[in-house]
Amino acid sequence: MFERLPPLSSLRAFEAVARHASFTKAAHELHVTQSAVSHQIRGLEDYLGIRLFRRSRRSVIMTEGGSGLAPVVRDSLLRVSEAVQRLREDEEGGALRVSVLQSFAVRWLLPRLPEFTAGHPGIQIWLSATSEVVDFTHDDADVAIRLGRGGAKDLYSTPLFLEKAFPVCSPALREAAGSPRGPSDILRQPMIQVIAEARGLGWAEWFAAAGLPGAEPSDGPRFSNSGLAMQAALDGQGIALGRVALALDDLIAGRLVRLFNIDCFSDAAYHLVCPEGQQQNRKIVAFRSWLVEKAGETESAYCDLLAPD
Repeated sequence: MFERLPPLSSLRAFEAVARHASFTKAAHELHVTQSAVSHQIRGLEDYLGIRLFRRSRRSVIMTEGGSGLAPVVRDSLLRVSEAVQRLREDEEGGALRVSVLQSFAVRWLLPRLPEFTAGHPGIQIWLSATSEVVDFTHDDADVAIRLGRGGAKDLYSTPLFLEKAFPVCSPALREAAGSPRGPSDILRQPMIQVIAEARGLGWAEWFAAAGLPGAEPSDGPRFSNSGLAMQAALDGQGIALGRVALALDDLIAGRLVRLFNIDCFSDAAYHLVCPEGQQQNRKIVAFRSWLVEKAGETESAYCDLLAPD
């Protein structure tokens, strides 16, 4: 199936010499003698039938063939090392590294996370908050939670729940505004905006759903992410577009109130994603099952919130 490969020890020696441009430094890193490294390189060159280095008393310079082979060997060894490390962590317990959107982490995941930790004391959750696209090959993450459509190539994706948007504000602001009776009434209030709204969940989409296509939000504070917008709404700075994951707990506690029974729906959903082939990792299975359970509870709680008394 595969072309017969050279010994792993010779590839490790080659990668170390290429990285350090030194047989002496490579030998020190590999805890072997310099002559052992030279023997490994000669054996690899004989196997491949090409020169990999040009040697002199003062320097080691890779040939064109060596320069082409070095990044491939380095990447392959790194992948093997990471796979072995993850297998060890899976066997021994340890950390599950989760990349997550900051607003989702602060307003939904963190308040629920102690429950997971209590139920799985052998699994530590290490959170990294970022909105950047995750590259599992190079980024320090085992799984990620993102808002989108899912279906990315080479990734295993589990949908958690669809998002929807609706206006929210503090109870004090609603009272001061005279409890707006219709969507057009909120245009007279300061409206909080997010510079980069999630796809399909902005004010333009909500106005269209409310029967006011083309309406534009009034002047109000602008923020770089939805988590900051929710905090501004809690502080009474204006009316914000809430989302289930970001506003539910505050709605239930009465710190925020929902204006009107109008939702703006999107095809975007929160997904848990991981590299294809890693979905059966014991820690990932446990975390995914727990997330799916909590996501179901979130959707049920939101439906109960909308139910008439």
